[in-house]
Amino acid sequence: MPMKLFKCDETIPEREKHIYIKEKGEDTTQFLPSAHVETIPGSLSERGCSYCGAKLVIGGVLKDTIQLIHGPVGCAYDTWHTKRYPSDNGNFQLKYVWSSDMKEQHVVFGGEKLLKKAMLEAFAEFPDIKRMMVYTTCSTALIGDDIKPVVKEVEKELGDVDIFTVECPGFAGVSQSKGHHVFNMGWMTDKVGTYEPEITSPYTINVIGDYNIQGDTFVMEKYMEKMGIQIIAHFTGNGTYDSLRGMHRAQLNVTNCARSAGYIANELKKKYGIPRIDVDTWGFDYAKEGLRKIGAFFGIEDRAEAVIAEEVAKYESKLAWYKERLTDKKVCIWTGGPRLWHWTKALEDDLGMHVVAMSSKFGHQEDFEKVIARGEEGTIYIDDGNELEFFEVLEMVKPDLVLTGPRVGALVKKLHLPYVNGHGYHNGPYMGFEGAVNMARDMYNAIYSPLMKLAKDDIRGDKNLPSTNANGNGKATKELSEQVVSLVQQQVKEATSQVQKPAKEAAPQVQPQAKEAAPQVQKPAKETAPQVQPQAKEAAPQVQLQAKEIASYIQDRAAEVTKLIQERCLWQFHSRAWDREENINGVLNMAAQILTGEKVVLETLIDRGFYADAKILSADLEIRFSWLNSMENSQKKAVLEYVKAMLIDIVITKSKNGELHYSLY
Repeated sequence: MPMKLFKCDETIPEREKHIYIKEKGEDTTQFLPSAHVETIPGSLSERGCSYCGAKLVIGGVLKDTIQLIHGPVGCAYDTWHTKRYPSDNGNFQLKYVWSSDMKEQHVVFGGEKLLKKAMLEAFAEFPDIKRMMVYTTCSTALIGDDIKPVVKEVEKELGDVDIFTVECPGFAGVSQSKGHHVFNMGWMTDKVGTYEPEITSPYTINVIGDYNIQGDTFVMEKYMEKMGIQIIAHFTGNGTYDSLRGMHRAQLNVTNCARSAGYIANELKKKYGIPRIDVDTWGFDYAKEGLRKIGAFFGIEDRAEAVIAEEVAKYESKLAWYKERLTDKKVCIWTGGPRLWHWTKALEDDLGMHVVAMSSKFGHQEDFEKVIARGEEGTIYIDDGNELEFFEVLEMVKPDLVLTGPRVGALVKKLHLPYVNGHGYHNGPYMGFEGAVNMARDMYNAIYSPLMKLAKDDIRGDKNLPSTNANGNGKATKELSEQVVSLVQQQVKEATSQVQKPAKEAAPQVQPQAKEAAPQVQKPAKETAPQVQPQAKEAAPQVQLQAKEIASYIQDRAAEVTKLIQERCLWQFHSRAWDREENINGVLNMAAQILTGEKVVLETLIDRGFYADAKILSADLEIRFSWLNSMENSQKKAVLEYVKAMLIDIVITKSKNGELHYSLY
């Protein structure tokens, strides 16, 4: 049974359904960890609250907006200066945060007057800033403060300001993911379409789900500028309040973090017909694929290839140097949601590393579908992992490196294990080609740091002091280890001498036998060759596949294609069933047209979105599967029809994802 109950969880056996170990031949239709549900009492969860998901992850990144938290000052402080998302305007968003600073008296008598006072003071303090976001917290929600009328009063009184309310107290959901959803849907309802951006290019996109951690957004901006593409809005890295109001004018939504921002991408598709393509921009292969998708959508593939060639020329040799030193190193990833499946294949394919365990704090089952499809056999997947599970996993997999945030990172450092900050990065950006090298460098420095060698030394003065790992007889582990090493060395020495002696004796006898046998082997082979050739010619017609055999052959090839799609692509795991089936049909229909040389007609932006994914898929299939070249067009279409049916069966009909139903969106 692949679902695993750790020893530390014996008193809370409910944790078993949250832990999965991938075994051979399994897929997400068979097993999927329970995710995005309430933390089980007794489990030491490291989840953030819903308010944190709205403010810290999304809203607080905007570079021109006052962030005012209506609640006790601790709620403001906890989400201030804890993430590294710079901007190009002096980092206004990192320097300041505002709080209404509720006290006990406001909990008793209400805090609406206090909120209005704080809002007016904030605008007065920064007269050049005309945009604000106001967040509720647990205390203000529990006493029932109605913040929207207060916001309208301030807007009317000041006249030239625009304010967005985020009503998402910490207790609103099971994790920070609820805050992502509330912010996305609220912004879509209240603000998108209320501002008209200036269009300066025939190619326009929204970059969704990128928060400019240590300059990730700047990397994407550089690529898009070279391709002549205008970014209408960044949701929300290095973004502005008004640019997000103009998201409805983009031709394409390029989605990076689908967990925190996939909602608004889907809503823009439904309301405005703007297609969504998902990209991985971490790692060389995925950065190439992402740029090619965008280029294919706009019909500017040559520009995408030019950017790829330039970046690869700069950084490929540097990445190769790190790959040589990181290959076969084992990694644990203990982060939020999307980075699990963004980083898994990048580390394995680009650097030859092995991701052996991963835990998601706020991921949904959709995220586990993606990462399990991409992961290696034997990998451990955990939803909402607690600290005791973390220690047990480390003992099980013995990683060379842990990618995680500062909280778990503190534990990792105490255990003297190499650690890289997977939330705020060590020395980013990590996105794109340059970022892949930066990330590899940080991992290399962590693993090969001289401090790691020192950390293993016992620096205590008394050598006779027993180790904390002393055995039951009171003998120190160090002494026991020395005895074991000595014993093993002696056994190896004896075994080596025994193996060498028979080998030396046997060698002279084997050589003449080999010489005598060689002519005898060659002679029958020469005599047999003329006989085999006519037999092969006679047998050729008999090898022709019959109809039944052809069907079986096509099904087998379809299974190969389906497996590749699950491992490499994202579109088959989009949000809910309505979107999944539409994407599966749309992309595979386009892929069939491309592979058979038919004329592709792109009537709508949605068609272009399907085409971008289909073109990447078709190129991948032609590279990986040589049997495509010998197939007739009708057979190619038949293969993709089977793939369609298989994917719909896997990711919709049989999927264990409990959130697939449209009503749960």
